[in-house]
Amino acid sequence: MPDSAHKVTHEGDILRVNGHPTRMDYMIRDAFWAHGRAIVMLDPDAYLDNPAFGTARRKSRKPVQNLRAYSPAGELLWQAEQPEFADHYYRIECRDPLVALSFSAFRCDIDPETGRILRKHYLK
Repeated sequence: MPDSAHKVTHEGDILRVNGHPTRMDYMIRDAFWAHGRAIVMLDPDAYLDNPAFGTARRKSRKPVQNLRAYSPAGELLWQAEQPEFADHYYRIECRDPLVALSFSAFRCDIDPETGRILRKHYLK
């Protein structure tokens, strides 16, 4: 099915791909279909302001990777690599190629097949 034939919508923490709902861990900031998958950016404010996240974050644990890709059935395909350990993405600058901006001032070209950073540029 061509990319244009897929419909992606979101409301709160629910992602819908072609009408199929999938609940995310946190609220969704942005979601769209590109490169044969649903690209989802979870809203960093939704988990950074959550007291439970703050308590868990003080423990040694991996930070939330808030840029993700899902199949039409709602299966997680990847979580994007982050430019720094405790960083997060706050904006999709471009959908094709996939480019995201991070809180720590990196502009990252993301491989839409794997979620790996292809190139990163420090903006400050």
